[in-house]
Amino acid sequence: MAAHDVKLNLAAINTLMRSAPVQAVVDSAGRKMAAAAGEGFEYVPRPHRWMARGYVQATTARARRRQARDAVLERAIGAVRQ
Repeated sequence: MAAHDVKLNLAAINTLMRSAPVQAVVDSAGRKMAAAAGEGFEYVPRPHRWMARGYVQATTARARRRQARDAVLERAIGAVRQ
């Protein structure tokens, strides 16, 4: 078999990874995860220079206690996979 060189176009990959459709997918997954975590959790979109991103955070003391005690965010990841 002959060896092939693969050359990635990093500028194009970065453009794709921070595009509006990709951010929409990330936002959808983040909102599902926040909803599955329950009251006191919210999704915050944080687009980055190189990629679409966001995070779910606890907004109340009760939610922070639930996260510390029950790991609700880790359990909410399953809601995103469905």
